[in-house]
Amino acid sequence: MSTTGSQRLKGRVAIITGAGRGIGFAIGQQFAREGAHVVVAEIDTDVVYQAATDLTALGTEALAYPIDISDLPQMRKMIADVVAKFGRLDIVVNNAGISNKAAFLEMTEPQWDDMQRINQRAVFFTMQEAAKQMIAQIPEAERGNDRQPFSRGKIINLSSIAGRRGRADALHYSVAKSAVITMTQGAAMALARYNINVNALCPSVVPTRMWDHLDAAMAAQNGLERGVWYKARVERVPLKRPGTVEEIAAMATFLASSDADYITGQTYNVDGGSELN
Repeated sequence: MSTTGSQRLKGRVAIITGAGRGIGFAIGQQFAREGAHVVVAEIDTDVVYQAATDLTALGTEALAYPIDISDLPQMRKMIADVVAKFGRLDIVVNNAGISNKAAFLEMTEPQWDDMQRINQRAVFFTMQEAAKQMIAQIPEAERGNDRQPFSRGKIINLSSIAGRRGRADALHYSVAKSAVITMTQGAAMALARYNINVNALCPSVVPTRMWDHLDAAMAAQNGLERGVWYKARVERVPLKRPGTVEEIAAMATFLASSDADYITGQTYNVDGGSELN
């Protein structure tokens, strides 16, 4: 992959949640190579500052922002602080999330509530607050127009192929990720008059810490050696390999760029053919 990029995002300001590692960090790297200023919105203080340092080394200005994005006052303050520093907000990537397994008959109320709070509720309110800022940036004389002449902002949500159908061992997760798809559609329609593009991605198996934790949980639950469940899961992918964080980042970068100005309300599977809808 190029270390310089084509500068498709030059000068734009992007908040990426959960950008301290994995898919979020890879998106941050690609955005930085394309010229964007990147805000690393991350709850894990062990990685947030190093991630911002690494992105700055790519030639951009990156800001480390420790945050629990499910806390609405924190999230509102973050957007205000980002605008105070950079003067605007152009792109938001809702990447932060959690994943775990829980059998249907054993699901607990805290498991359900935590999943919806982080993977669904936080996505909605981050979209809402980001959109308010993007609309506020439209010149007053143009804000009342029926349609804006060009894209005024990009919102990209990370769903999952688990959101395409129910999962008996992770119903709470599939419900939350399905909600991300429908929220993407609804937000795209609500924000179309402002020419704010809202789209989503559905990754499949990508070797990140989340998948490592899932493999460990399934190994313990089923008496398997580590890696056995993960390998079997990869074998179900038609292309017979996991995806890479760079492949997810490439699609996110496309959707964040002006190349995707006529795309909104769509959810793209980046999954090796695992889902075909």
